[in-house]
Amino acid sequence: MSLKADALQITDAAIKASLPFENTKKILKELNLTALLTVIAVGKAAVSMAMAAEEVLGENIKTGLVVTKYAHSSGFHSPLFEIIEASHPVSDENSIFAAERAMEIAKKLTKDDIVLFLVSGGGSALMEKSKVSPALQRDITKKLLARGAEIEEINAVRKRLSLVKGGRLAALCYPARVITIALSDVLSNDKGTIASGLTVKDDIPNDIVKAAVKKYLFDVSGSEIAALYETENLMINDGGYYFAGDKSSLLAGAAKKARELGYTPRIMSSSLTGEARSRAAEIAAAADNSDEKTAYLYAGETTVTLKGKGKGGRNQEMALSAAIALRGKKNIAFISVGSDGTDGPTDAAGGYADGETYEKITAAGLSPEKELENNNSYYALKAAGDLIITGATGTNVNDITVLIKKTDIR
Repeated sequence: MSLKADALQITDAAIKASLPFENTKKILKELNLTALLTVIAVGKAAVSMAMAAEEVLGENIKTGLVVTKYAHSSGFHSPLFEIIEASHPVSDENSIFAAERAMEIAKKLTKDDIVLFLVSGGGSALMEKSKVSPALQRDITKKLLARGAEIEEINAVRKRLSLVKGGRLAALCYPARVITIALSDVLSNDKGTIASGLTVKDDIPNDIVKAAVKKYLFDVSGSEIAALYETENLMINDGGYYFAGDKSSLLAGAAKKARELGYTPRIMSSSLTGEARSRAAEIAAAADNSDEKTAYLYAGETTVTLKGKGKGGRNQEMALSAAIALRGKKNIAFISVGSDGTDGPTDAAGGYADGETYEKITAAGLSPEKELENNNSYYALKAAGDLIITGATGTNVNDITVLIKKTDIR
């Protein structure tokens, strides 16, 4: 079997191991909720989690709302759930509509109601009602993304500008009891960061918000974002917060499959961050000269500081950088994919590279180095036939990056 086939099998197994359906069912069965309740599912894994709720709770769901990314609800039809698709990573009109719909539902609840929130990554953009204009909110998000802000920094700003994040949506549900089941795409599993804490009070100090503004939003008028420094005393009837999965399931699935394929799995990092191209080059250089058949495994979420005008995502940028580092080497391959099946504003989940990828790109008339500088990893990898396209996966627990080697590297 080829290295590429092995790499694809490992990442596919990792993604399947992180699907939230079974764990969500397990948690709901343990909670034993028998009363009528409202279910609000938000994020890229909203459909999978809502399906689990439907199977366990059945017609005890009196009101259901699913908010997910475009093309992520295909095949899901339920009389119990209203479905709204919206934009990610930058909000759009449907994101606002979704927030307004959720707020409308929340305001009608009483002390006798229970609200089940099913939360997954992507919720920050998919459901948004901002204190500032939609245009300014989108501009701020774009600047944070383009300038390489970490997810915690992005969510700190988005949370303060929002009427639903930082626990505000849960506060609107008060005095109803709020129960949260989350699929974490956050390295620290911080409850307030996942989907910007729709059900968790904002506890971010002002100095952290100010530092993010100074670093990334230096060209935004202070008067326009004065709301960033407003704090509120929110009342939330917290009924518990439970995790349906995180990066550990992703790595466990990858390690299991690697072992089945004859590799010795080595989990190198469960919190991979930093500039995508730099991290990929470091990982590509990580293989030692032993004869052991090894799979080096990483989970995390890198960033890309945009300098060019090309098309791509952080996983594709990593793969292109790895292609340069691995040029001409044999028996070694690199793959990096987003567990949700999307990578940046593209239809690809990520990219693959081995010792031949560089020459495939040049054979198509492109310079890998120039395409990397232009942040044009999508077209470079497409030319090599090394884009990874999976479609929506139904999960979202960070990215999985794998370096596999056999023997005789040179």
